[in-house]
Amino acid sequence: MRLLVTISALILSAAFLTTAHAQVPTLNVNPTCQPFAGDSFKIDKDRCLKAELATRDELAKQWADFPTADRSFCTQGATMGGMPSYVALITCLEMKRDAAKLPADQSLTTRPANMPKK
Repeated sequence: MRLLVTISALILSAAFLTTAHAQVPTLNVNPTCQPFAGDSFKIDKDRCLKAELATRDELAKQWADFPTADRSFCTQGATMGGMPSYVALITCLEMKRDAAKLPADQSLTTRPANMPKK
């Protein structure tokens, strides 16, 4: 009986952890949308907050499609420096996803394709 209770507790814990990691993290984007005092670059706080929240909604739709390691890595990057941002988070995730789709090595060069070879 004790073993059954322990196994049940482990299963519930694993389910909770999976669910917890399958949700978009809650970021405080207020500092990101706060204009700096005396800064010549004016930020429309309401517009910034709307953009961040709209991006969070988009992230919620795609969150489970991104690998867990990428979600963790990009969340760390998007929250560094005290100015967390859903825009930075989704940008990082999309770049990681797109980079993973690139061919490993197809003799790619930095030379444009239409540039004549020497």
